[in-house]
Parts: sequence; structure tokens; C-alpha cells
Amino acid sequence: MTLSPQALELDINARLEFMGALSNAARAITLPLFQSPEGIVNKAEKTGVTGEAYDPVTKADIEAEIALRKMITAQFPQDSIEGEECPDYVGENDFSWTLDPIDGTRAFVAGVPVWSTLIALSYKGQPVLGLIDVAALDKCYFGRTDAANKSAWCIHKGEAVSLKTSPCDDLRDAILGCTEPLSMLKPGELAAYNIIRRGVKFSRLGLDALGYALIAEGRMNIVIEALLKPCDVRALMPVIEGAGGKMTNWYGGSPVDGGRVVAVSDAALLPELYTYLQRAMDPR
Repeated sequence: MTLSPQALELDINARLEFMGALSNAARAITLPLFQSPEGIVNKAEKTGVTGEAYDPVTKADIEAEIALRKMITAQFPQDSIEGEECPDYVGENDFSWTLDPIDGTRAFVAGVPVWSTLIALSYKGQPVLGLIDVAALDKCYFGRTDAANKSAWCIHKGEAVSLKTSPCDDLRDAILGCTEPLSMLKPGELAAYNIIRRGVKFSRLGLDALGYALIAEGRMNIVIEALLKPCDVRALMPVIEGAGGKMTNWYGGSPVDGGRVVAVSDAALLPELYTYLQRAMDPR
């Protein structure tokens, strides 16, 4: 059923207010376990992947996702839920939540405070609300991109600050990020990435979702990654685009289903980036 603009805005407002409660509930579980990690399992071993693969999941991942799902089904029982660790729940309306209780589990295990909780709300398959909660730094980034409102903001130490990306139309002035290019990029993709890396001002690695939040904050200009899952990207999209940036796949399409992703502070950077990224010949 298609909602009227007024009804849709009210429904999104209610879920936006609820996002804060979800974030607080996740923090109550994840922050204590960040100090003393428990129950670390390599999912790659369970799936039979051998070699150098390491795909960790922790007690915090599982317990936080279960808690968030219980809260959502109690408050909005007709909404669908997708997550990183638990089976999908198919609801009865056009709203869908996407959860990643700990994005950056390797950082979490290593004690690096750049991991985050990602929560997205989609309407008819399009993310309209996004939350990136970098709990260990006490920085919670929100984004909204429905028809009634396009904005982004960060809450830090109880203060809310509006977010706006920085203008940058020349690759030579850009700051580039990628979590781990050697592990997430195939040889052809890595070659394309390195062409771009050599042309920017400088690059930073190992930031996970924080890199995207820093684009929204106006500190960075480009993030290029691959091998992302839907739960890795959907929360990022409203934050980036609500702040004035742009996020696509490497061919200019929607990144909503993950895969190869590029996020920029200024859409003027995209044509040149696509020229290099589309030279990657590795199949996906």
C-alpha cells in the first residue's frame, strides 16, 4: 500500500525517533564486550572456506542483533528485518530494517575504536534513514533522504551538529579512504584503485564505516571499496547523501545491494573516478 506523503513522513519520523533507542540498546551490549571480547568465532571455518580467510563474529554481534530485532518486532511488528547474523524476517508493509550490529568486527577484536553499529530503514527498497554509531568514540551519525527531508547530523557528547560534505571537484585535492584494499580488491580492481590513489592528495586505510561518516563530516572526499554486503552499505547511503555527497556502485548505479561501492563528497569527482574504476576487468 502506498502511503500519502503526510502519512509517510509521520511513519518515518516515528522510526527515526526509535533509532535512538536502538542505538542505545546496542551500545549497552557492545561497549562492555569491546573492553573484554568474548565468543569470537571465525565464520569462514564454519562455511568450509580455507586458506587465509578470516571472517570473525563475536558474542556482541549476535547478542546485539537479537536485542535490536526484539525491539523492532515489538514496536513495528509489520516491518521487515534483514541482518548480518540472523535469518531475514518478512513483514507485511513496505518498511524494512537492515542491521549490522558491529561493522568492522576485526577492528572490534583488535581493540581499534573505529567499529560501528549500522542501522538502516528502507521504504519500498530505498534507504531513507541511516545510522552509523561509532560507539567507542561516542559519535552517532544520522542521515535522512526521504522526499520530505534530506539532512544529516552527528550527536557527540549530547550535542547535535549538522553535517555537510566538503566541495572538491579536482581529484588532486581529494582525500581517499579504503578499509583494506589488499584483501577486498581483486588484482584488476586494485590496479584501478592504485591509479586513483596516486592521483589524490593522500589516502587513509582501516576506517570501516567511519570513513564514510568522515565524508559526511566534510573531512574526507572519497571512499572506494568492494565485497560489501547490503548490511554494510544501506545505513551509509542516507548519511552520505543527506550531507550532500553521493554514493553509487562503480558503474553509477545504486549501491543498495552492496558489491563495488564508491562514495564522494562532491559528485563532480565521479566522472573521472568511473573512468578508472570501470577499467577493472575482474568479474563480480
